[in-house]
Amino acid sequence: MPKQLSSVTFHNGQKMPIVGLGTWQSAPEEVTAAVDVALELGYRHIDTAYMYQNEAAIGKTLKKWFASGKLKREDIFIVTKLPPIGNRAESVERFLTKSLEALQLDYVDLYLIHIPTGFQEIGDSLWPTDETGAIAVDPSTDLISLWKC
Repeated sequence: MPKQLSSVTFHNGQKMPIVGLGTWQSAPEEVTAAVDVALELGYRHIDTAYMYQNEAAIGKTLKKWFASGKLKREDIFIVTKLPPIGNRAESVERFLTKSLEALQLDYVDLYLIHIPTGFQEIGDSLWPTDETGAIAVDPSTDLISLWKC
């Protein structure tokens, strides 16, 4: 019988639990309860994104667990993602900082590019549109410089 994997090991030696809690389309009040139950059941991998608009609720729950002593920061693997409105090298740090502040963390374990297409940054809209109502794609998105960040 094959050995079951509980985690994968990255080239730097860091381990990521295979099973994680996805938080897409979870309203803040729902995600608070979901993260609480998942952590109680032993989940140690939480996947979120700036685009999900629920990082603050996740951060509040994590802070509660850390304060209780039931969980240490190094015991959990947190993934979040750069929003497409931030898909330019000069915006990465700003959006990562926003996610870290919302999650109430000093670091995330994995930071991904959410969508490999940049959107124009128009106000605070996560889904900016042009005059026709279509997504305002940023044709100048330079994925190579973005990956170098």
